[in-house]
Amino acid sequence: MAAVRDLVRSAGGYMDFVDYIGYVRDDNKEFLRGDMWEFSFINPPRIVYYPGDIIFKTRLTNVNISVNTSTNGFEKRMRGNYTLYQKTGQLTNGQLALTFTDKEDQAISYFTDDWRQKIADRDTKYSFRKDDLVADCEMYYTNSSRKAVRHLTFFNCIIDDAPLDLNGVAEDGTDRADVQLSMSFEHYDVEWLNV
Repeated sequence: MAAVRDLVRSAGGYMDFVDYIGYVRDDNKEFLRGDMWEFSFINPPRIVYYPGDIIFKTRLTNVNISVNTSTNGFEKRMRGNYTLYQKTGQLTNGQLALTFTDKEDQAISYFTDDWRQKIADRDTKYSFRKDDLVADCEMYYTNSSRKAVRHLTFFNCIIDDAPLDLNGVAEDGTDRADVQLSMSFEHYDVEWLNV
């Protein structure tokens, strides 16, 4: 007598993908982990102090990417009360929010403050040219074996905000280690590396 699984597999038809051996285990492909990524500057802002890739990467703890993924276009109303849609584009700008854990050398804090200063000096309001102030960044997502599976490139990134902790408190056990940096980018590109 044939096993149930053999009868189901030979029958064809609907829902044949509900089969562990045939499809579900999917050659033991892994899920992508959220902690397997690397973010870096391809081109840091030219005129700004940059602490170097090792300090930047080891102190960076979190990256949030905000992109509007909706498409845009137009719609036309036709006789008979029908509405037709035609999609013509998508937005490619967005924001990056980076979180760092800085140390007593204040390398990240100084980097963000110097970037703001080069945009508009606090005393003189002097500003350097845009080409010297923008940066290009990239982010790699990897699988658990640290093989790159996706690559994002962010073009013309510029600082929006990076608040400094200037307060004094009475309690011990507090720190000034957390540094937030938000940037806007004009365009991004996605490269799928293992499809």
